[in-house]
Amino acid sequence: MQPTAPARYTPIAIALHWTIAALIAFNLSLGFYMEGFPKPLKSIIVPLHISSGMTVLALTLVRILWRLTHRPPPLHPQIPAWERAAAHVAHALMYALMLAMPLTGWSIISAHPPNPALSPKYFGLFHLPPIGPIAQMVPEAQKGAHERFVTLHSIGAFLFVGLLLLHVAAAFKHQFIDRHTEIERMGLGRR
Repeated sequence: MQPTAPARYTPIAIALHWTIAALIAFNLSLGFYMEGFPKPLKSIIVPLHISSGMTVLALTLVRILWRLTHRPPPLHPQIPAWERAAAHVAHALMYALMLAMPLTGWSIISAHPPNPALSPKYFGLFHLPPIGPIAQMVPEAQKGAHERFVTLHSIGAFLFVGLLLLHVAAAFKHQFIDRHTEIERMGLGRR
């Protein structure tokens, strides 16, 4: 008797997953080092980081809508209840960070408003509008808010790295130790 092929996510869910994953990896790697780049390079890297982050925000909203309207494939039946619960918690935290990181980044630039003509452009196409209530704070309050948002964004980056490492480790554990073909659910490997 042939083993049944694992159920996969839809092609759209798979595309959203890997596109967002690539953008997050790109943004985290830039974010940890971009402040140390020399000025000419930094003036290219920072807007690229911002644009990529805003793309993550938009795609995450699409992904949430897709997830709400399309059931994911079931987990392997032999996965213990505690691992299922841990997976749900980890996914919820990742979704929260996929929203929180771009929003805190947007808050950082909103609390440090440059001349509107010099505000960041989304991939060079249009200026990113500041978040009104943050941009309209009095300068002293805005400075304090800016520092808090930078701290939150930095903490979020470290949390994200830890959570992503756990996510990948769990996927590899299920795939290579438990032999549950979990990675195939997300489009990798043969059906």
